[in-house]
Amino acid sequence: GGGVAVSRFLAEAGAEVRVIDAKPREKLAPSLEALADLDLSYHLGAPHREEDLLGADLVIKSPAIPPSNDWLRRLAEAEVPWTTEIGLALAQVEVPYVMVTGSKGKTTTASLCGAMLGAGERSVLVAGNNERPLLEALRQEPELLVLEISSFMADALAHERAAGVSFRAPEAVIFTSLCPEHLNWHPTLDHYYGAKLSLLELGPRQVIYPLFDEELAARVPSAAGEQVQRVGVRFGPPGEGEVGTAGEGGGTACYQPPAGPLVRLFELETLQLFGAHNRANALVAAAGAFALSHDLEALRAGAARFEAMEHRLQTVARRGELRFVDDSTATTPEAAIAALRAVPKPVVLLAGGSDKGADYSELGQVAAQEAAVVVCLGEVGERIAAATEAAAEGRAEVVRAGGSFEEAFAAALERCGAEGTLLLSPAAASYDMFANFKARGRRFAELAQQAGS
Repeated sequence: GGGVAVSRFLAEAGAEVRVIDAKPREKLAPSLEALADLDLSYHLGAPHREEDLLGADLVIKSPAIPPSNDWLRRLAEAEVPWTTEIGLALAQVEVPYVMVTGSKGKTTTASLCGAMLGAGERSVLVAGNNERPLLEALRQEPELLVLEISSFMADALAHERAAGVSFRAPEAVIFTSLCPEHLNWHPTLDHYYGAKLSLLELGPRQVIYPLFDEELAARVPSAAGEQVQRVGVRFGPPGEGEVGTAGEGGGTACYQPPAGPLVRLFELETLQLFGAHNRANALVAAAGAFALSHDLEALRAGAARFEAMEHRLQTVARRGELRFVDDSTATTPEAAIAALRAVPKPVVLLAGGSDKGADYSELGQVAAQEAAVVVCLGEVGERIAAATEAAAEGRAEVVRAGGSFEEAFAAALERCGAEGTLLLSPAAASYDMFANFKARGRRFAELAQQAGS
């Protein structure tokens, strides 16, 4: 969506726009159709040409292009500036906004934060990495914004700042989690962490983060500096300037301002989401919503109405007491671990996919204890199987499904009982079998609905 939005924005501003993509025209049909009313030129389905890139006044880079791409070096040598859709759009933002980032949980958290704000009287839009381009969102003139920012986008914004571009400071930067991810794009783990933490250089009034995330607890204080108010989030009574849980069983999410009485945000029992990690997402989302608006009635209503998002621990079918749960967006071991701990037992786990350089040893240990059966498929299936079998005192049956996704699903379904969960939480990317995680999740849902009917 970002490529379409930025092409339209520049064309309507009077620029001469050339769209280049190594993919053939037939694979780009929906995007080309969306741009059919504009006078654009194209170079598709072939290697990029010097005259298109080095002869441009400005290049708009897709977020997926990594820092190692040789064209970026050549653009720098030719002194041709480049930017991204998020950079162009953020430079135009004039309304209060919060940013949400993290290794996992950012889409749910950003959407939850938007729901908590959107239940009030002010117009709110969620944009960015949730596939709603910010340029598109700005056309609707929202009063408040929630921006989901990936590490790719954060890295691009750091490039923009280094080039002298200034942006309105966010009211808050919200971190959901920090663990190794996208190491096939970032050259090192420190580069990945640095990209995320560089958002604090935008000058937010607050930084909001879970204190129980060891990496964030260790890195945020020094990265934020003294000028940023740090709002830590915990399970348990909040300290000064913290969000936490209080009451019998810790069932109420609360904020303890640096000065003043405790503020009750919402009741955790009203959430419709699985798992402790989603309760944590809701706590940081509420802190972010409170940073933009003190409309507590809207915050509580938004929290209660919010349902599981597509491909994020979403129940897609049932067969009696057996649930089929699509968690296709779980492309890291950490996300799959959270899912295993969240869903009703017994669990038959469907895991595996394309390789992103992850370590599966911890997932193997947790799967051996939390799952009844682990069905392993795809490029990393053998590594997940071996890690699960190597776990001490593991009780899970391990199944190596070497064929298609459909065959792996059938093997998992065969091992399900009358209750519990058949869980797709792959802990890996989808590209060995599918175009993206959404296509994988949709296929799982189709098979689940057939099995449940």
